[in-house]
Amino acid sequence: MKKFLSCSVVVLVVVLMSSFAFADGYPELRGTWVGTVKLITKEGERRDNKAVFIIKKQDGNLFSGEKAWFAPNKENLVTEKFCGVIGADGMSLYFAEGEDGYTLGTLTGKENMSLYYLETGRKAMAISYSMERVRFARAFVDIDKDGSKTIIRSEVVKVYPLNAERIMREADLNKDGKLSKKEWEEWKKGK
Repeated sequence: MKKFLSCSVVVLVVVLMSSFAFADGYPELRGTWVGTVKLITKEGERRDNKAVFIIKKQDGNLFSGEKAWFAPNKENLVTEKFCGVIGADGMSLYFAEGEDGYTLGTLTGKENMSLYYLETGRKAMAISYSMERVRFARAFVDIDKDGSKTIIRSEVVKVYPLNAERIMREADLNKDGKLSKKEWEEWKKGK
């Protein structure tokens, strides 16, 4: 009985550790994604537009946020919440939004995604999105408000609240909890 219990505990620990490692392996999607939209209706009407997806929360392969675009009259900004999941391959994206359709897509790079929305019924349409994550254009001195010649997490949060965690994880090469000007500039080059 003791041997069975010991083996069960070991198996449970291994399973838990592998599930945590798997969850951490998903790409970071939080942030603002902007891009072009190409739409066609079942009647053949074609429109081009721009859209913004803001992914606010992510927990492993699950994420949520909202998207915004201008209505066909170009005067009204429309927003809609969504939730989604990253596929097991780490590249496929599945969005649930509104009441009518679904968006499917693929990460085509660290900072790019292609998305496809299909809606059936009386409002049938197909939409293609080509999205790119917003670039980090702020200069080091703009973020280093206290003039310490290093950027700490709280300073990054004030400028890039949706991306602070990701920035610190990726840019802090020596893992000291702060970014030097060199680390910041090197990280920006890779974006």
